Amino acid sequence: MENNITVLIPAYNPTQDLIPLTEKLISQGFNVLVVNDGSRKESNKIFKKLNKKVIVLKHQKNMGKGQALKTGFKYILENIPCIGVITADADGQHHFDDILNIANNLIIENNSLILGARSFSDNTPFRNKIGNIITRFIFKIATKTSISDTQTGLRGIPFHMLENFIHIDGQRYEYEINMLIYCCKQNINIKEVAIQTIYINKNQASSFKVVKDSYKIYKCIFINSGLITSCLFAISALLSFLLDFTILFILKNILYGKYNENIALLICVVTARIFSSLFNFIFNKTIVFKSKGNLFKSLVRYYSLVTVVTILNYTLLNLLTIQLDFNLFICKIAVEIILFVNNYIIQKSFVFKKGNKKVPV
Repeated sequence: MENNITVLIPAYNPTQDLIPLTEKLISQGFNVLVVNDGSRKESNKIFKKLNKKVIVLKHQKNMGKGQALKTGFKYILENIPCIGVITADADGQHHFDDILNIANNLIIENNSLILGARSFSDNTPFRNKIGNIITRFIFKIATKTSISDTQTGLRGIPFHMLENFIHIDGQRYEYEINMLIYCCKQNINIKEVAIQTIYINKNQASSFKVVKDSYKIYKCIFINSGLITSCLFAISALLSFLLDFTILFILKNILYGKYNENIALLICVVTARIFSSLFNFIFNKTIVFKSKGNLFKSLVRYYSLVTVVTILNYTLLNLLTIQLDFNLFICKIAVEIILFVNNYIIQKSFVFKKGNKKVPV
């Protein structure tokens, strides 16, 4: 390959298929780097049969596919300047022609992450088929990005992306999901290229641990997408609303009829907001956003927001219940829903904002 591309193959207890694959790659001019990820001693005979032009790195113990990829990326950055890197599996699931296809796309689109996308037909093992469907669905909800094969190991990565990819979290299969999440957050183009779907012996040689690795993958998607934060914020808002709602109607029963309606409503809204906002601030700072920022600054920002929200709350309730004579119960719920989304955005980006990180996953 005259265009100087490196093929990186993480290998854990590889099959004999690794030998002919690397031979073909070498014959086509690819740089080939294999990372022995703590394979059993029985696998040494396979590594010894590899072409002398194949660079072999070794982990003394199994550290996971993600860590093997990062070990390879680091070595390539320091020793093999090239156009880009193609990651491929060692178990024979990636056809040589598909690797060539990814290489050609990588040359043309050197600012994109290239994914070799499999089609999941009736011949696909049920575990793999259903796993991809679920992951694809959750990934789309979390990132608003549609990817047909989120778990493919055949990927084309431009050389200039490797530095950041080394710092992405994950040691096992969750690393590959984090790579996709990172690209979505950084607005890096992701291009899918159709490849053959090959499962040897129903993928029995795979080191993927269904429960352990699936848990890690879905955990990464939820955490990095902000879904967990959003859910916690919704819980916080609901609890704060219930507290605010309860105090407001207790005071309404006490004050209405004794004071002017405008004054009574103002006292109800402000008093309820004082107690509910204090609860909301503590919950959001410690549990939702886990902010370690300056307490005083957070309080000033938060209560500046509370002041604005309280004014809007009172103004809207006054207009709807006193001026237009709508039911206070219904209006209170409607107003809180209207203010909820803006509240979340402002609290996340301003009140409890976190410092920028180099790599956001």
